[in-house]
Amino acid sequence: MKKLAFVFILIHFLLFILWIMNSGYLFSPYGMLAWIAIVAIGFMIQIKLENVWMVRRVLAISNGWMVFLMVATVFIYFAVSSMP
Repeated sequence: MKKLAFVFILIHFLLFILWIMNSGYLFSPYGMLAWIAIVAIGFMIQIKLENVWMVRRVLAISNGWMVFLMVATVFIYFAVSSMP
């Protein structure tokens, strides 16, 4: 489970890079669905980790950052779409 947590931390980092690049892959319907699924699975892995507190904390920060990016993306979308 610990190795899987490291894989998800790496995936979260790659998603962050795609977010910065404003990648069409990330903001397509399939990309958004995959993004939400990856964050949900990350939260499940975080709950399953018990005795590995440092990895759990890093995964929690990574999951929180992904949720923040999702909220920021929705906010940016509504702000831009309301402009004339």
